[in-house]
Amino acid sequence: MPPEIHAEMEAIDVLLREWQSMGLDQTQVAEKFAGCDLYVTCEPCIMCATALSIIGIREVYFGCANDKFGGCGSIMSLHKGDTSSSDDLSGSQASKPKGFKCTGGIMAEEAVALFRCFYEQGNPNAPRPHRPVRTPQQ
Repeated sequence: MPPEIHAEMEAIDVLLREWQSMGLDQTQVAEKFAGCDLYVTCEPCIMCATALSIIGIREVYFGCANDKFGGCGSIMSLHKGDTSSSDDLSGSQASKPKGFKCTGGIMAEEAVALFRCFYEQGNPNAPRPHRPVRTPQQ
């Protein structure tokens, strides 16, 4: 998986490919998403929360908050499906966000520890040259 693809977008793509290969039409795919719950380590970003709302996912569970880009309460509350503050440029009713139930803070400390460990080790998939890893001075 390329590093620029968020876990939520990858999950959506995998399910879409699977359901399309089964011959499901758009209505059937929408019904399938309406029965899905998603578990992620970190609060979905604004882009992912919007996508999850548009596809009509049932519920999202996440560990730690995303204080910079969180779309489920930290920065914006896109999971509520409120589009009154944004302009609809597409003119399409089909892409209106539906909203979804969202529960955060599940094993939040463990989620933060996973991220901390990952970033302390450095991302082996990151382009070279890597930024130097900062370590606490002792």
